[in-house]
Amino acid sequence: MTSDSEFPSQVPCRVLLVGTASPVAAALRETLSGVDDVELHQAEAVDAFERAAALAPALVLHALAGYEDGGRFVHTCRSGDVLKEVPLLVIAPQAEGAGRDAAFAAGATDYLAHLPARTELLARVRYHAGAHLARQQRDIAVCRLRTTEATLARVQVEIEQLAGLDALTGVASRSRFEHVAQNEWQRARRNGQPLSVLICDVDHFDQFNERLGQDAGDLCLKKLAGLLTGQLKRPSDLAARYSGKAFAIMLPDTSLDGAVRLAEACRASLERLALSHPAPERRVVTMSIGVASSVPAEDAGLETLLERADEALEAAKARGRNRVMALRG
Repeated sequence: MTSDSEFPSQVPCRVLLVGTASPVAAALRETLSGVDDVELHQAEAVDAFERAAALAPALVLHALAGYEDGGRFVHTCRSGDVLKEVPLLVIAPQAEGAGRDAAFAAGATDYLAHLPARTELLARVRYHAGAHLARQQRDIAVCRLRTTEATLARVQVEIEQLAGLDALTGVASRSRFEHVAQNEWQRARRNGQPLSVLICDVDHFDQFNERLGQDAGDLCLKKLAGLLTGQLKRPSDLAARYSGKAFAIMLPDTSLDGAVRLAEACRASLERLALSHPAPERRVVTMSIGVASSVPAEDAGLETLLERADEALEAAKARGRNRVMALRG
């Protein structure tokens, strides 16, 4: 970090000397010229803003001639964007106290009623220029930090979104399903509306991995996920991967009869798709579906509904698979 008293010699600070006709300007040029850490530029007041826009100085020295009003120039600087934040050091050896007051009132950073010794002048120049450069560096750092924070916030949102999806099939993950289903359960309880759940399980899915390998099983699950999603008609309906080979579907504001109709449509669509099953006796891929529906009561939880859907699924498997069974939650 650059101290208040010195700058790295390889990065000189730009100082714009305004008022070259002033008697004190020559002394300022002599003092500042040849200083390693100061890059001196000169301009008259009428050209100061154009030069400042091109140079971006770290400090402006305004050398007044006689009883010139320094407050007017300072006020003009502070009114524009180019020199609004740049330190302004006014040097007016012949000015009276009123001129000093006017300069500070207009926004001067520092004011000298006499030309100081070389050591003091350099110290003031380095101090004000260094403070300005430090503020610029701070502002750049803050801007970068805010950009980084905004980027991290976007990444966090993306991570949270990805965390709610099953990596293989692209449908909602089980954690996402349970979170949404819990919210829907609470809403259904408040509104006195039914909430239905389907649990869909591929019949004899283990044969895929045993006979054809995991890639074939993964492809089957992907196709089933797409088929189930395609059967959903409302934004509130949600399909999710419930376990390794099972999917769950949540249907808010849906009665048991409506859920059974959707379940049968899913089952029949998979059968018509006629995906080849690796077990010869199975011929095509089918699935068993358990359905449960409930109007949530105060003393019941979502777990009861899911357990009833699981029981219905086991009943469908026990009765020969490739069928839909339903239980009220």
